[in-house]
Amino acid sequence: MVRKFSKFPKKPLDLVGPAAPLSERKQIFLPDFTIALIRTPFLPPRYASFYVPLNFNKLDIRDYLQRVYGVGVLAVRSFVEQQPVTREKSLGRFGYGPWRRPISKKRMTVEMTEPFVWPEPPKEMDKWEKDQYFKAAKYQEEMRDSRSPEAMTKPPTQERESYAEEAKKILSGEKPWRPTWQALGLNYDRSALRKPQQGSRSSRS
Repeated sequence: MVRKFSKFPKKPLDLVGPAAPLSERKQIFLPDFTIALIRTPFLPPRYASFYVPLNFNKLDIRDYLQRVYGVGVLAVRSFVEQQPVTREKSLGRFGYGPWRRPISKKRMTVEMTEPFVWPEPPKEMDKWEKDQYFKAAKYQEEMRDSRSPEAMTKPPTQERESYAEEAKKILSGEKPWRPTWQALGLNYDRSALRKPQQGSRSSRS
């Protein structure tokens, strides 16, 4: 028996190609926007606030919550938050540029049919490296401030604090004082640089 080798696999009988009519193809709809739920402890349990795109309207948020999460909405209030004027560059880049106003944010507050209570925040944040996040944010802020045009007019506070700590250690006796050449490990104990003694001069004479 001779086997027939097929270079290309056979297509299944129920395969629908991309050229098929739209009604015969399986359609999958995914959202192309981002919605952020805001923690609002000052609102009643039946109210929730979201940051939505600027082109989002009240019917969109109502339909989104009903179809995706099954949450019924009774009323919706929306307003646009205008951002303050700044000189920082967009997209988180370092440096300063011309005066500009960042893009505004749209906020919607909905009244739901069922109450929603925020879960209590976790007490231990070691799993999410919260300390590293704040350290990185502080470092980025310091780097941005050091590269600003006003950085040259400000005193070097970090260097001043380090010098003050070193001076306190030396005055308290915790750290011994050494000349700079000894701290750097230099050796100036050379015979050629020594001053001749008086006895050696008299013996030579």
